[in-house]
Amino acid sequence: MTKEQLFEWVDTGRELELSYKGKNYSIIYPEIDNKRIISFCQFDDEVLDVATVDELWNSTYKGIKLSDMLSSIPEDDVYVY
Repeated sequence: MTKEQLFEWVDTGRELELSYKGKNYSIIYPEIDNKRIISFCQFDDEVLDVATVDELWNSTYKGIKLSDMLSSIPEDDVYVY
């Protein structure tokens, strides 16, 4: 998935599910203290909460650069809701 595609999906509030190296991840948008945040997590595991999609793209999760992870996943392999 390209950075541009991720930004488009996040900007339009699309929830995402994806697989990377045999593990499943999701991106969702809960509200905390009346603010929408972006939550990235491995299913049933630790959650990374960020304020912007740019911050998400530049973050690291469990030692993995999310920009590297996300850019390696073909768009056809991302479930978009």
